[in-house]
Order: sequence, then C-alpha cells, then structure tokens
Amino acid sequence: MGKPLKRIIIADDHAVVRTGMQLILDETFDMKISDEAANGNELLEKLRVISYDLVILDIFMPGKDAIDILKEIQSNWPQLPVVIFSMNPDDVYAVRMIKNGASAYINKETDPQIIIEILRTVLSGKKFFTQPQSAMLAELVIEPEKKTGILLHETLSDREFQIFFMMASGLKKSEIAQKVALSKHTIGNHRSNIMHKMNFSTNSELTRYAIQHGIIK
Repeated sequence: MGKPLKRIIIADDHAVVRTGMQLILDETFDMKISDEAANGNELLEKLRVISYDLVILDIFMPGKDAIDILKEIQSNWPQLPVVIFSMNPDDVYAVRMIKNGASAYINKETDPQIIIEILRTVLSGKKFFTQPQSAMLAELVIEPEKKTGILLHETLSDREFQIFFMMASGLKKSEIAQKVALSKHTIGNHRSNIMHKMNFSTNSELTRYAIQHGIIK
C-alpha cells in the first residue's frame, strides 16, 4: 500500500492559477491540491476546520495580506509549511516573506517540474531558498556585523514595505486599498510615513530607488 498523498491547499484569487496548479500536481503520485481558497480570509476559515500538509499562498489577494496570514499561521499552526506563489521574482520581497515564516518563495513563471521539486523539498520538512535569497539571508542573519549601513527600505515595517512595493509597481492608492483591504485614507497615511522615512517627495523618486535596488524589475 502506497504512502498517502500529501494534502495541499492553494489560496489564490485567480481561478486559472488554482486550476493550473491542480493540473501540475495531477502528474505526481505523492501530492495533490485537495482544497482551494479565493482569498486570505477563506483560507484561514478552512485551516481552522481541516488539516493540510502544505499551503500555497498567493502574495496579493483580497482580504488579509500574505504577511498577516503568515503570522497567523505561524501562531496557530506553527508546523504547517507555507510556500509563497508570486508573479514577482523580487528576492528582496522574498526574503521579507521568508523572515515571516515562509518555507519557499516561488515565481509563477517557474518551470512546473521545478515547482514540483520545491514542494517536495518543503513537504520533507526543509526550506527552499534560491542562491540570491540564501546570500541575502546570510547577510542579514549570519554576518550582520559586516553591514556598513541600513538601506532605506529596511527601515520600513512589513506593511509599509508591502505598500512601498505596490506604489513602486505603479498601483494607484485606490488599487492598493482594494488589494490589502484597507481604506484609501489609511493607505494615504502609510504613504506619508514611507515617504518621510525614505526622504522622498515624489513617487518617481520612490520608483527609481526600487529599480536601482532590484526591488522591482
């Protein structure tokens, strides 16, 4: 009798992504997408009543944002691994997610066979980091004394960094508010804090900085 399939839940607000991941894992013998969620709140509701072996989490969804979800999973289901699934290949954002408890950060354009191997690595109890992510984590954790100064974006809170990233990506205040389920007024306050901390006066300065530091491509 074979080993039981590993039960995976995917949380993504795009049905085509959920279906695509289902098709990828249908080709495997050891894991399957056993459930889906279209937003963070739905995911957390399902986690409270059903047991899974792994969560695949889209980085931007309606309702709770990925960092808040990660923190809640870490608090309530600390043994449950979470793999972040994102359209953005940015390693700076990836390291933020890993520091908050993610076991891996996968770009949605990654080859399906590599995705399968990453998921197997995480399901075996390990974390998966790319070489750039490993180097950044080593700099932050292993050799912090070698850092000559703190970069401006490192002064931002997790929420501020998320909004900074979306601002630099060209999203409007109303679009950001919808994505993170906050009011436009609250987003405006966060924007003011970000601009003050980073000493910027315009969005173009912020975007230029993000490009120069590899935060957006």
